[in-house]
Amino acid sequence: MSTTISALSSSSINFAEFVRLTLPSETLTFCNASAPITVDGITFEGLSTLLQIGEIQKNVKANSADLQLSLTGIDPSTVALVLGAEIKGSQVEIWRGFLDSNNQIITTPTLQFFKRYQGIVNNVAINEDFNDEIRQRVATCVVTSASMRTVLENRSAGMKTNEQAWKVFYPNDTSMDRVAIIASTYFDFGKRPIGGGQNEVTDTTQVEVNNNTGSGG
Repeated sequence: MSTTISALSSSSINFAEFVRLTLPSETLTFCNASAPITVDGITFEGLSTLLQIGEIQKNVKANSADLQLSLTGIDPSTVALVLGAEIKGSQVEIWRGFLDSNNQIITTPTLQFFKRYQGIVNNVAINEDFNDEIRQRVATCVVTSASMRTVLENRSAGMKTNEQAWKVFYPNDTSMDRVAIIASTYFDFGKRPIGGGQNEVTDTTQVEVNNNTGSGG
């Protein structure tokens, strides 16, 4: 179903990208506007040009393209905090919001705030450069996000066929109790069985069958 974006019919189009990064311990919200913007009670910190968002593939069919977020201007002394924030595996959501003349989200006739992307962080990199103007090192954090399609393609489905995993779902079922024993047993398929069988027949065994049915004298 198509979405009507009223802001596009305006003579002056001004928009910003909004990012929400959901970490295990906290949620970070920021945008590339010059000042903080509040949408539905959520305040997105304005990072202006310090936030760079890679190209979002706009195809009719879902694709597996990755997306990069670059956060520049990080103090090198806080790099350890960034690396220890457990960013990998966090959820990334990106919206595009259209702004009015006061740099606030347009709310009439409807809220002009639209979701563009959702994915999972799969890599984090830190780059450091020396800035000649401020005469100090500046760190850049590059976050690579995989689309939800990539996550689903790499998802491991099914159930392990061992006793421990099976008992979690079926505590009273004994179907998998002998898996460990069978897994460590050597089977030489196609070879004549050696010993242990109840009906063992060797090459030196001679079986004589006397059938006296119908025999004379």
